[in-house]
Amino acid sequence: MQSTEILPYSRIGRKENNEKIQKDNIKFAINSIIFALIGFVIGRAQIMDNLLPFGVAYFAALIMFRRKYFISGIGIYLGTLTLSGVNSTKYLFVFILILLFESLFKVKSKNIFKVSLITFLCLLTVDIIYSKAYGFLLFDIMTAIYESIIAMLMIFIFNQAISLLSSSNRKVISNEELISLCILLGILILGLNNIKVWRFTLNSTVGILIILMSSYIGGVGTGASVGTTIGLIGSLSLINTPTSVGLYGFAGLLSGSMKKLSRIGIVLGFLVAAAIMTFYVNAYSNMLINPYDLALSSALFLAVPKNHLDKLLFIVKGNKDLSQRNYNVKLKEVVTDKLKEYSEVFDELGKSFKKANEKILDHKDISYLFEEIANKTCTDCAMYKTCWDKDFYFTYKSMFDLVENLEGVGNIENNKLYKRCIRFPELLNCTKHNLQLYKINMQWRERLKDAKNIVSNQLKGISAVISNMADDISMNITFKDELEQYLMVELDKRGISVDDVIVYDSGDGNVVIKIYKKACYAAKECERKVIPAVSEIMGEKYERKNTLCSINNKGRCGLTLTKAESYQVSTGISKVSKSANKISGDTYSFMELEGGKYMAALSDGMGFGYRAASESSTTISLLERFIEAGFDKGLVVQTLNSILALRSAEEMFSTVDISFIDLFTGDAEFIKIGASATFIKSGRDIDVIESSSLPIGILEDVDADIHDRKLKDGDFVILATDGVLDCFGDDKENNMSRFLKDLDMRNPQDMAEVIMKKCLDLCGNAPKDDMTVLVIKIWKRHV
Repeated sequence: MQSTEILPYSRIGRKENNEKIQKDNIKFAINSIIFALIGFVIGRAQIMDNLLPFGVAYFAALIMFRRKYFISGIGIYLGTLTLSGVNSTKYLFVFILILLFESLFKVKSKNIFKVSLITFLCLLTVDIIYSKAYGFLLFDIMTAIYESIIAMLMIFIFNQAISLLSSSNRKVISNEELISLCILLGILILGLNNIKVWRFTLNSTVGILIILMSSYIGGVGTGASVGTTIGLIGSLSLINTPTSVGLYGFAGLLSGSMKKLSRIGIVLGFLVAAAIMTFYVNAYSNMLINPYDLALSSALFLAVPKNHLDKLLFIVKGNKDLSQRNYNVKLKEVVTDKLKEYSEVFDELGKSFKKANEKILDHKDISYLFEEIANKTCTDCAMYKTCWDKDFYFTYKSMFDLVENLEGVGNIENNKLYKRCIRFPELLNCTKHNLQLYKINMQWRERLKDAKNIVSNQLKGISAVISNMADDISMNITFKDELEQYLMVELDKRGISVDDVIVYDSGDGNVVIKIYKKACYAAKECERKVIPAVSEIMGEKYERKNTLCSINNKGRCGLTLTKAESYQVSTGISKVSKSANKISGDTYSFMELEGGKYMAALSDGMGFGYRAASESSTTISLLERFIEAGFDKGLVVQTLNSILALRSAEEMFSTVDISFIDLFTGDAEFIKIGASATFIKSGRDIDVIESSSLPIGILEDVDADIHDRKLKDGDFVILATDGVLDCFGDDKENNMSRFLKDLDMRNPQDMAEVIMKKCLDLCGNAPKDDMTVLVIKIWKRHV
């Protein structure tokens, strides 16, 4: 007996969850230690000698972000204990009150206004109580209000900074986050006051290091502004003199101007600035900056690995580029997409002319020539059945030989019909006459062929020219730079890495969002992460314009999102040809357009079979290209009329029935050119839209019938060719309306099939013409 080894059973899902929980706990522990260390320094930051609003605000923002971080408050309180002349017990009570109220009200990270108000009231209440206990002076009340207001305002600063510090994989930061981070660094420097290690003063050392790094990253402007900010914050403690503001500002300015000499030049610039300010203020009697601090900070700055500085430079520069991006590049991308659509339109036109020339003459032309000669000469001859029925192939070949004889090849008397045909002289004269007409007709056809080739080549040339017109066209597009910056930052906060975001108003109030990111290659990141995140950020439902991914040769994916429409549509089709072995001459199309529009079109070519199908398919194909490219509807109709009139030497025309539906408002526009009636079914009410214009391609100018309607939730729009309505007899519109009124179904495909079945029953399964029914249902979308 064969033994079977049974593998041990394990719950993979539970194991993965345990690993995830373990990683989250490790991350929480590391963040708690980091936030506690930062809190220790911030807890020491004081203004007016004994006020500590920064530690209170930092603690409130920390537990707002995540309530478990109240443990980090131990670090803040320990920082207050290191200060002399400060009532640390008062701040302990403030911390307990804030923790109590935030837990009681279940404050979340989004309730920043509620937290700032809680912080203000808690700190002010405790301050007033202590002021009452120690004498209740007016100065103490004013000081309490001042400290509480600063703490309340710092909540907004620390909220941004903590959010940034808690994310380890952030690549893009907003201007607000950058400013908050700079203020946090300034307060950290303020908290390092009076801490000395041997001969080094920590606040001075860190301040100089930050100024040097800022000069390296941003140059003159950044170095000077950061230096001034650090000097100003340092002077708030009343320990540093106001001279430090000018000293650090000038040092940042001079070191930033020496950026071209790399890091050595930045350090030399700071040294020169410090020497100049010292000579100006103290005449070298006393150095304004501790030389040990300057030496240590310079050494640390020079020792920082270049890749770390470059990463920091990338983040800050990326933030700058975020608000000052080159809109010419963005405009070019949008224009290029639009021009490609125009180019495809003209390329399609060129192909349609070329297709019309592919078979300007086939074997049927000679057959028609011989048939015309036989009708004029042989039909009343006694030998007609013998020649054209019994000896058909002999007669047909002899006629070919006769045509060759007339063209100068061989002798006519050697032709087999010369001796056999009893009406040979009449046959010869008729053949000469019709052959001459045939030659003239062929000449004109060749000329038409040449003209069509010229037009085809010209249209292709226009297509090629338009492809290179991106730099010469200006489009009325409004870019929303602030929204772009906001989206990039918020997506980055959610761990979604994107290369670029373009947001613009397409001109009709519809905001289009284009997101460029590294391709996920069928991992469906767009559906799982990007689209839900954008919808949450925008506060409205957004959806992708195209279902297929657009990936370039560099592995970059382009995603276009538009606001979700208020209405949705579904279309059902039923189609029957006149002859079972021939293709239908009816062609239809339905598609979603840019800007929340939906188009459904139906065309009926003249007659039936291949030629009718060719005309109607060309009409629909060109219509799709024109409309998709954004051409004006009136221009589209006139252009289609001209194209159909030119592309064939014979009379060919088509009916056109177009419906445009605005999926935001439900407004519908119906354009009918020679088409049969359109029906709108709203419950049991039927609205009939008729046309009185001629089909397209007959007259030089076409006069389209245009009708506007307002569609409601649950309405049906029924488009049908004349073959369908002809089945309902003489009073076809009314008969069709009565039939539609009694239909009670929800699915448009089922309705289309029921209508077609009714038509087949009425005509005894023998259609007189091609029949096509297109049913559109519109319903309210529940977002």
